[in-house]
Amino acid sequence: MPEIVRPIRTHCLRKIGMQRARVWRWFWLMILTVTLSAAFLIAGPAHFQDYPGGNPERGRFIASGKCVACHGADGNSANPLFPKLAGQKAAYLYGQLRAFKAGGRVSPIMSGIAATLTDTEMADAASFFARQALRPDQIKHKTLASAGRSIFHDGANRGATPACAMCHDASHSMSMMGGMSMMGMMGGGMMAAIPGLNGQHAAYLVKQLDDFATGKRQSMMMNSIATTLTDAQKQAVAEYLSGHP
Repeated sequence: MPEIVRPIRTHCLRKIGMQRARVWRWFWLMILTVTLSAAFLIAGPAHFQDYPGGNPERGRFIASGKCVACHGADGNSANPLFPKLAGQKAAYLYGQLRAFKAGGRVSPIMSGIAATLTDTEMADAASFFARQALRPDQIKHKTLASAGRSIFHDGANRGATPACAMCHDASHSMSMMGGMSMMGMMGGGMMAAIPGLNGQHAAYLVKQLDDFATGKRQSMMMNSIATTLTDAQKQAVAEYLSGHP
């Protein structure tokens, strides 16, 4: 191939690759919208949509007696296997507590604790933790985090893995046709069922991805997405998120 043609060919191939990526992104966006809508119709109203709001001062008292040992006094857990609750969406925390109590999500520790709480106490505790300041971890492996950033924002595996940011990045401004955002299509109540991941412990995130991949933890969407990630990719995206404020 003549040298003068080579850069033109490279440029064209890059353009084709970008176009394919856009097609995959739109495809996944439509699939995610439909899937989330279906999942929310099944599980959402019982756990997320009816979040009544809570009293953070009462929640502080509940947290001091039920949650501090594992999750820390302000929701920034010291143990990397226990999730940080600080700054998390109150409706999401409330929904998870109700799921633990109802048996929709199972944990040897949390199922028992949730069983002792009323809906009002769950809402109060969720309100308290949602108001606390999240403290991200220190990134230990910058190269790994850089690879994770690419997966989170752009997806991976030639389109088989959608960009995590499509659902988990509150500032992600991907627009739908006609200028309607994904949140606008699904509604704010549905988005309450999706947790924020920024600043979360890497070890906890990897464990959840592993559980989704094996089916130990159930989610209509995450079970299929997690199976597309290699162990190295899970580690990478978790490392990136752990240090991202």
